[in-house]
Formats: sequence, structure tokens, C-alpha cells
Amino acid sequence: MKKILSFAIIALCAVCSVEAQDIVNLRMDRQQMGLRGYVASMDEDILLRKDYFREDWPERKWFVKDLRNVLREDDGRIVTFNPNGRMLTITYTHQGKNGKTTSCTYASNGLLASYVGEGYKVEAKYNGNMADINVYAETKDYKSVNLAKADLNTTPYTNTYPFDLKCRQELDDDGLVLKSSYFYVDSLPAKVCEYSYNHNNLLQGEKIIDYSNGEKIVSTVKYTYDNRGFLTKKVTHGKALDETCTYENNEFGDCTRMTIERPYGTIVYTFEYVYDSMQNWTVRLQFEDGIFDNAALRTLTYHKAPAEPKAKADKKGEKKGAAADKKSDKKSEAKVDKKAKKSDKTAIDKQAEKEAKAKQKEEMKAQQARAKEAEKNMTKEERKALQEERKAAEKQAKDEAKAKQKAEKERIAAEKKAAKEKAAAQKKAEKERKAAEKAAKKGK
Repeated sequence: MKKILSFAIIALCAVCSVEAQDIVNLRMDRQQMGLRGYVASMDEDILLRKDYFREDWPERKWFVKDLRNVLREDDGRIVTFNPNGRMLTITYTHQGKNGKTTSCTYASNGLLASYVGEGYKVEAKYNGNMADINVYAETKDYKSVNLAKADLNTTPYTNTYPFDLKCRQELDDDGLVLKSSYFYVDSLPAKVCEYSYNHNNLLQGEKIIDYSNGEKIVSTVKYTYDNRGFLTKKVTHGKALDETCTYENNEFGDCTRMTIERPYGTIVYTFEYVYDSMQNWTVRLQFEDGIFDNAALRTLTYHKAPAEPKAKADKKGEKKGAAADKKSDKKSEAKVDKKAKKSDKTAIDKQAEKEAKAKQKEEMKAQQARAKEAEKNMTKEERKALQEERKAAEKQAKDEAKAKQKAEKERIAAEKKAAKEKAAAQKKAEKERKAAEKAAKKGK
């Protein structure tokens, strides 16, 4: 018996503003998830209303700070990333308890070679710009396993059985999917998805041909963006669904209002956020038609940002002079700042600063631990890619320093030449002037 394509094959963590119709996702990284900075790990929990929840509570000032007490924790996940931003592991959680941890492996082109979801496993092999993908089920009867609640000792994770679905994807040079063709194991077509992109490589249109119900069903999706590249509208037309979604976004690109219009009615979702210093949200409140629906909490840790390569100074004397000036300026600024801080700080300020430093120290330790763990989980290809990126960055820095030094030498040489020519011209003019004066006196 054929399984329809909607059979619980959803790409892991496809948390992005634009979701394509593909059931496999070969690009899993922090950028696609809308994360900013060098995120090392993200612990995300969804909180739902308790039985005694009051609708007016979100209006209280203490509500956001006390979410875990007034709401109940449901499913969540812990995602780790390597320094390059590629997803390494996902641990599914339920009511604060860790469930199954799955991992990702990558091919030399940076795209996924394998990953595991809830009830399925995906393996991809690449030949140029073509990807051949197989999907396997975790259980023989194709039942999905909830990895957040599963017993780690009894989950049939190691016993995979062939799933009756294969996919061939055509990719461009940037790894964007141009076409996905799905087939059953007997080579009968199941689904075809075709994609188009705008000049910024943002998904602009989709055409989906679905054969899974024994007939050919065609649907289209169109996407519209503002001048910042944020999604503002998604229009779906098809036999199964006619829908228009409009989005309003804040300055960070996160949706604050989503309106879903369907023939039988309209739903409006609104969102409120709290952000950290890297402009990633740590709290998101969701409201449906003005009524509080759920909250999402995130705890983020970060890798240490890579050091930027510094170009060598052109002249030793200039370097020493600049260093001396900088040191002098720093001393002067330090004296002024020290006096200002000494006169302005209160005991409360000092205590707050002490607590902030302690917290920062703890976060740095956590980041370092995450970074070490991420390095352990990196594949040989990833380490090689990281080394190549570092070498390329160093080479670029050297080339830029050489070019700058060459340009400076040429500028100095040009200035000297111009000064020499000017001096020669002035000398010649002075000589001619004196000769003219002498001739004039002789004529008299």
C-alpha cells in the first residue's frame, strides 16, 4: 500500500520565513534558522497554558519573567552548531526531560549527507549538481517515533527499513534546489516541485505537481518581499488549498503579525519578542486573534568570534608612533573614565557590575565547552573546510596588506616625483626670470 507524501516526513528544524514544499531539507544551518552571530547551541522550549491560566496575565509586567511558573512546558529541542554554522546535533525534549539525540553528517559540498528525524532517516548522495535521496522509516510498520518521549533503550533507532520513497534534486551552484522529483520504489511518480528565485536568491515561486492521490493535482505558490528582503506575502493556489498569508516584520526580520486568509475565514496571529545582545529573540509570545496562545523560550550560547587578520604596518616608525599615540590616548581616557566612574558609581552600580561580570564569566565557560564539544563532532571534511577558510582568509589579508603597501609606495614615489618636477620647474622659472632681468638692464 502506497504511503501518501504527507506521511510525517517533515524536514528537521525548518524554521525559516519561507518554507518550500519539499519533504527533505538538505540545508540545515543557523542562518536558515534566522539566527544571528556565531551560535553554538540553542535550547528552545514551547510553553502552553495551564488549566488555571487567565487571559489577562500577558498584560502584567511580571508575566514574561515568570513564564515557567504560569505556563506548562511541552515539547522542545536543543540544537548545536559548529563554528561554521552547520547543525551538528538535535536533542528532542518533553516537559524538561531530554529524549533522543540525533546527528547530522555533511558532504564535501557543505550539504547534508544524512540526518535523522522523528520516524525517518534521510541519506543523500551527490553527483555534481544532482542529489539522489533515500528515505528510511524507523519502524517496519512506518509508525513515527516521538523522539522527545521515547525510551532511549527501546526506540528501534538502529533497525531501519526501506521507505517507499526516493527523490532526485537538481541544484544550482549555490546549492539552491531548482527541481525535486519524488518517486515510489517502483518508479511511479509521486510529486514534482519546481522553484524559481529572485536576484537575491530568495525563493520567488513554486510549482507543485502531486500524483499521490492517483490524480494529477497542480498548485502554485508566489512569494513577495520588501526592500529589506523580508517576506511580506505568500499566495497559494491549488485544488487542495487557496490561501493568502501576509506578514508584518520588525527591524530584525521577525514576524510581528501574520494574517492567513482562506475561503472559509481569516486568522490573525501576532507575536511579541524579547531579544539578547546579538539580536536573537529569547522570548516569543504568540496570540491568535488577540488571545494568548503559547510562548517559546530560547537559551543561546555562542562560539567565540574568529579574530580578524591584521595587516602589518608599512613602516616600523609609523607603527611605533601609532602604538605610542594609542597607548597615550588610552591612558588619558582611562584616567578620565576612572575619575568619572569613581564619582558617579553607587554601591548598587558596583554590585550590578559584579553580578554582570560573574554571569559573563559563566557564559564564556559554557561557550568554550560548547565549542570544544562542537570540534569533537566535526567531520574530517568540516575540519578541512574550516582550515581552507582560515587559509583563504589569511591569504586575502596578506594580499590586501601587500596591495596597500604597494599603493603607499607608489603614492610616495609619485609625490616625490611631483615635488622634484615642481622644484625643477621653479628653478627653471627663476633662472629665466633672472636672465630676463639681466637682458633688460643690458638693454638700458
